[in-house]
Amino acid sequence: MRLTWAGAHRHRHINTGRRSGFSMLEMLVVIIIIAVLVGIVIPKISRIMRHERVNRAAQVLVQDLQNGYAMAGRQRAPVRLTFTPTAQMYVFTDRASGTVLQTRVMSSGADYSLTGMSVEGGNTIDILPNGIGSTAFTVELINGDYSRKVFASTAGFVRITPTQ
Repeated sequence: MRLTWAGAHRHRHINTGRRSGFSMLEMLVVIIIIAVLVGIVIPKISRIMRHERVNRAAQVLVQDLQNGYAMAGRQRAPVRLTFTPTAQMYVFTDRASGTVLQTRVMSSGADYSLTGMSVEGGNTIDILPNGIGSTAFTVELINGDYSRKVFASTAGFVRITPTQ
């Protein structure tokens, strides 16, 4: 069987009548599915980020407290640790001269974005060169509904305690 130019043209024209692609209904279904998935995932990601920020802030506080005890020993002079819970910050200063040795801000404008900080045991702690603190204290770091506590004993033992 032999096709002429007219027959081939007619055959080709019949195949190109239907265009390939997605219909509007198919696109709408895909968009709705994506919107539902995003609605489910965003709150979970937000909760995970809140937990990670508080956990990271607690780890940094532990390291800073350990460094504060070491600073007092290295300088052979007392170091004063002052917490300002309303601003979610703390400062290490030389007790004799008042020179600021280290400042850490953990409020919402900083990397940790804490919404609250509370201190049990006093907002000012003196750390002596022999590694003894003036008082034991606990710092609670809060972001939304999640919090972690950091405990420091008078002997310089620092740890993160689980919250109830």
